[in-house]
Amino acid sequence: MAVSAKKIVKEFLDSDVFVNTYDFEQYLHPELKVHWHASSGFRVFDYDDYHRLCQSTANSYESMRNEISHIFSNKNEVAARFTVYVRTVENPREEIPVGYFISIFKIDDEKIIEVHQTSHPAEQQH
Repeated sequence: MAVSAKKIVKEFLDSDVFVNTYDFEQYLHPELKVHWHASSGFRVFDYDDYHRLCQSTANSYESMRNEISHIFSNKNEVAARFTVYVRTVENPREEIPVGYFISIFKIDDEKIIEVHQTSHPAEQQH
């Protein structure tokens, strides 16, 4: 029986793939394309680009956690709204939000093959 698209995305967002990239290929299709509208502009990542981004993240953070507030699916597409929280290497005891995301994931062969997302940085409380 095929795994549902929603379950694949939820497991991906709940995983440690952003700080432990050894699971990267478990979730992401080799033909991955990520279309990302961020506060710094628009970028497109392929599998290798996104893997390098995750490796860079792994070097900067002790841990990373996604808190999903909304998740919807329609066949092989999943939309999720989530907040990314991190613990830095410099201060591993404090978890801080770093960004808010809305992403649409497309699943093929039980892996994420395409992502369209928008994000903006979390504002720190003073």
